[in-house]
Amino acid sequence: MSSFTPHSKRFKLSPRPLQSTLVKPLYTGRHATVNCHACNRTMVPRVVSYYGQPLRSICPFCGTTFMKFPSGLQRFMQRFHTRTLSFSAFKWLAIVALCFGLVWFPSPWGILPSNLSLFAAFGTIIFAAIAIAELLFQCVEQTAARLSHESNYYWAALVLVAMVIAIERDDLIPYIVQFSFVMLARGVIAGLFQALRSTR
Repeated sequence: MSSFTPHSKRFKLSPRPLQSTLVKPLYTGRHATVNCHACNRTMVPRVVSYYGQPLRSICPFCGTTFMKFPSGLQRFMQRFHTRTLSFSAFKWLAIVALCFGLVWFPSPWGILPSNLSLFAAFGTIIFAAIAIAELLFQCVEQTAARLSHESNYYWAALVLVAMVIAIERDDLIPYIVQFSFVMLARGVIAGLFQALRSTR
């Protein structure tokens, strides 16, 4: 007769060692809940998504939007240009304008060629205007941050003032358009500066 072994090696379970280290909870020392800005209740925000893309989180009690999630284009634009409260870009623009000005300064004595003097003059004027625009931008953003206000209202007020001035004074429209182009150039240059700093 063949001997039958009920406990074959094939079905034996290897003993597992007991877990000696304790697993720390995910929210150790933290709160997994937040307070709603509208109803002031302690809650866990619910995420609203559209085709798998998160749009915003809402309060489950009152339905108020707690946080908005930017889209891919908005994230790219935020990386390219963030509203950083820093005068670093203004300092660099002022230094560039000063360098062009130092090159342009001896031009009345005929030391430099006329082409180089003209290039230095345009560089001084353009970078000085962009530096002033950057200073204005940072002053508005700093003021809004100090007063805990949304800076968009400040810029909307400035646009409204510019529109009223353009309606009342037709001769000032070219200067307003030039100022708008300078502000756009400031945004591009400051965005490149912020992008270069973030990649380091």
